Amino acid sequence: MKTFHELTLEERINVSHQQLERMRRPNGGYIASPYNAEDGSGDAYNVFWIRDIMFATYANEYLGCFDKMVESFRLVLDIFKRYHDRIIQASIIKPDVRHQTGQFLPARVHPTTLDTITDAWGHHQLDVYGLFMYKMGDLMKKGYGFRFRQEDLYLISHIRNYIFNMGFEADYGMWEEGPEEHASSFGAVLGGLMMWFDQGFYDYKYRQRVGISHYVPVSERMIADGTKALARVLPRESQSRPYDMAQLSLIWPYNIVDFHTKKTLLHNIETHLVGERGVRRYPNDVYCGKGLVPGEGVTAEWPLGLAWLAICYAKLAEHGRDFDRAQNTIQLDWEERRAYFGKAVRYFKMLEKSMTPEGAVPEMYVGGVTGHNTPLAWAQSFHIISGQMLTNLCAAHPKEFKLPPEVRLRVDVPSLIYVQ
Repeated sequence: MKTFHELTLEERINVSHQQLERMRRPNGGYIASPYNAEDGSGDAYNVFWIRDIMFATYANEYLGCFDKMVESFRLVLDIFKRYHDRIIQASIIKPDVRHQTGQFLPARVHPTTLDTITDAWGHHQLDVYGLFMYKMGDLMKKGYGFRFRQEDLYLISHIRNYIFNMGFEADYGMWEEGPEEHASSFGAVLGGLMMWFDQGFYDYKYRQRVGISHYVPVSERMIADGTKALARVLPRESQSRPYDMAQLSLIWPYNIVDFHTKKTLLHNIETHLVGERGVRRYPNDVYCGKGLVPGEGVTAEWPLGLAWLAICYAKLAEHGRDFDRAQNTIQLDWEERRAYFGKAVRYFKMLEKSMTPEGAVPEMYVGGVTGHNTPLAWAQSFHIISGQMLTNLCAAHPKEFKLPPEVRLRVDVPSLIYVQ
């Protein structure tokens, strides 16, 4: 039987999707990882992280499985509704981010009961709300509004109020660390608000304009506040981090920063964070999971970041234009676009070399060894997305973009150590 790396690209994407589907639950959610911590060496990851569900189901859109994606977002809606009273209260009276964590939407919940797993967590994570608003608006603009009810829009309006009351201030961010002002969080929220704003910022994404701003109105003041907050932090991720893998979200999915800022963020991450088997989350990151002992000066490398870089460069190659700080159009010629496609291919190849013989994307490598959380659901999703993006680009522009044989047919893999 062939290993993952001996298969064609189409077969590899199918195997990757099978890995992802094993983490899908009947209610439409995705556990973060199959690891259940029965060996006592770490926290169980076979639970629902709200952010992870949304990013994990993203792959379904690129495979044409929109019903599965909508089902996942209906589950996320159910989670939000379960904690709707917390959202309403925080939209009126601002809780203390550090000391009143039990008054916020929980970051992770039980996969069946949807109960809070713990309140001892940095639950105020703005990027979760931003991603939810962004993708809900996107689904409605793509014709799936009929799958949602008036009460769903009512909840989204309360999320908007929550964002307005909590402000563009410190949160715990994508990596659940802080509190601190995070550019990635501000960008996510700004992207979510822009999706519902009536000025057409994202109109280029859709074949026909579908107005949704009347359902959940967003004021110019909120957009202005978000724009100022993001500009205040960039190009840093935060006061303590000059660059961070989470900043790739500002390029994809949100496309919320100008072309010059995109190039700056990519340069910083590629220069300082890219490793052989993944991308470090940020400088001097000490998290390395349980059961792994890093050597001196060793920082965990996340294959997820390689997929994310491939996606970002594929998006730059896809469009023949971008925008500057004044929102003026910048035209990209084919030479530039081919160069971006080449970089996307390079990171995709690195990603697949870091995957296991079974086609799983590990959460991380530490000293060449994978951690317990293999596969990691949203990393598996990003592999599918990046592979499908490259395939789609070649189909759309066969004269300009061509995948090398070692990507289309099979992958040459160095000797790695895999720990399941």
